[in-house]
Amino acid sequence: MFKKWSIAVLASVCLMSLATGCSSTPASEDGDTGTDRSYIEDDTLEAFDRDLRSLALAIQQADADAERSLKTKIGESARMYQKALISALYDDSSTPRRALSAVMLGFTGDSSVVSPLIEKVKDEDEPESVRLNAVLGLATLGDKLRDYEKHNELMSAFSSQMEVKEASFAMRRASIFAYSVAFDGALNDSILPLRDRFLSDSDVRVQIAAINAMGDIGDPNAVPDLAVVGLDHPDPEIRAASAVALGKIADPTRVLPALVQACLDDSATVRRQSIDAISKHYGSDPERVYATVITGLSDFDSRVREASALALARFDDTRAIDSLLQATGDRTAVVRQAAAESLGQLITYDREKEAFPLVELLTDQNPGVQASALNSLTSITRNDFGSDQVRWQKYFYSKYPEIDPANMYGDGPKPRVNSGISSSNSRRTTTPRTTSSSRNSRTSSSRTSRTTRTNNTRNTGRR
Repeated sequence: MFKKWSIAVLASVCLMSLATGCSSTPASEDGDTGTDRSYIEDDTLEAFDRDLRSLALAIQQADADAERSLKTKIGESARMYQKALISALYDDSSTPRRALSAVMLGFTGDSSVVSPLIEKVKDEDEPESVRLNAVLGLATLGDKLRDYEKHNELMSAFSSQMEVKEASFAMRRASIFAYSVAFDGALNDSILPLRDRFLSDSDVRVQIAAINAMGDIGDPNAVPDLAVVGLDHPDPEIRAASAVALGKIADPTRVLPALVQACLDDSATVRRQSIDAISKHYGSDPERVYATVITGLSDFDSRVREASALALARFDDTRAIDSLLQATGDRTAVVRQAAAESLGQLITYDREKEAFPLVELLTDQNPGVQASALNSLTSITRNDFGSDQVRWQKYFYSKYPEIDPANMYGDGPKPRVNSGISSSNSRRTTTPRTTSSSRNSRTSSSRTSRTTRTNNTRNTGRR
């Protein structure tokens, strides 16, 4: 999730727009720019810019196919023009050209671009837009940063940018992300710069970025800060981010008690994130985690119930089936849908009979619930009757006659149906009399009490 956010920032927030124009440098005399790709025309740079913004949009819309396609396209372009991008990185006549080339170089996947990008990050004479995009370009290289021979220099450059007071929150946040991407415990990297940003930065967005980074790194040394300071922070966004981070750190002795308590937080968002986080520690203490998550199904907030229903599917614990079947009758569609999805993962083919209640959801008012129910039924039974509820009913009734209402009582007589009319008349006859008698008794008592008080008052007056 954090990586997706960073790419979105790279493309839609941090890029300097080319609307201001890029200066054009004359091509080589032989005009062979199309062959050696040693120079990038403005229209090509603008195409790169559009692709990056399209990538940001695809990420925001969770369009995985478009995201994958655009990353491939941008990567191919970056590699094709790598030589020209390096040249543009030093084009003193155009800040936008330098800024865009810094980002694009990250998509080459070539570790040889690390050195010139670090040089730009450390160049105090460069506008922040160029230095910021150089940081993002480095972050885009991912694991290649860990192989860089001057690793300490790289980490120092990132940590320095986090601490510069004059740096924008975007620069500090991007540097935090890049630091987490390059982090390598085997090289004795420290989380201290991240802890410092979390505990002392003035911008909540930067603090949350530091929390996310510590969670992604997974260093147990971050647990005290996240559990004690983070989960007790007055800002619910900080508490929620801390819960998410704790879900990624393998230190159950300290993490589980903190998350159990966080599941009782006043904020529904914090409870939801805490339930999702604690579910990831199921293997450490199955009973404790199961008991905590199952309680979330009765939370008054629908999103918390949804999170609980989805989390239960991760446990592969068939005890959750009955509770999830009850959740298919929840008043909120997102909860019904989550329950239907989870049942599809928990109910196996040999227990398909238990999936019969999902047939009822095929006519649910919400299309999402219908789709989830159908997917689960198809997965469990290995049959596909589409959304034809009658065919699904016939399938279950023929295979499991005992659940067919027509066979519910076998060959025995059906129970007599009592209309309740006689009983109702009886209640109408006896109840008013009892009530009337009680009311008369109370009235008489009240009158006696008032008479006594009145006589006492008179006698007192005489005295």
